[in-house]
Amino acid sequence: MLIRVLEKDYEPAKFPHADIVKKLTDISNNNKLSRHFHRDPMTVCTGCHHYSPIESTGQFPRCSTCHTQSTEHRGGDAPGLLGAYHRQCLGCHKEMKIKPLDCTGCHAEKTRVQAESRKN
Repeated sequence: MLIRVLEKDYEPAKFPHADIVKKLTDISNNNKLSRHFHRDPMTVCTGCHHYSPIESTGQFPRCSTCHTQSTEHRGGDAPGLLGAYHRQCLGCHKEMKIKPLDCTGCHAEKTRVQAESRKN
């Protein structure tokens, strides 16, 4: 999956969904307490797909259903889409001490020529 929110200045970020699910499942399965309380395989999904009904169909609403493209905070608890991605992704990476932790770890910078051509 590609995330294109910052496409004007950066290449789309590649989102390795399957790798993330596998990592979280492995962490959960390697902990006796977690194995006891997280018996439903969909439980691991709730970390990112919060406020969504968790069903085995695996169909979740897109992040943009609740989080707008706007960089303005529209009030309430839901940040804009960019803020939501960064809060979820970077928050987890920092807590779990997983790299990358910098912008270009996920978003390859576009060359100046690429950025200029996108503006025109």
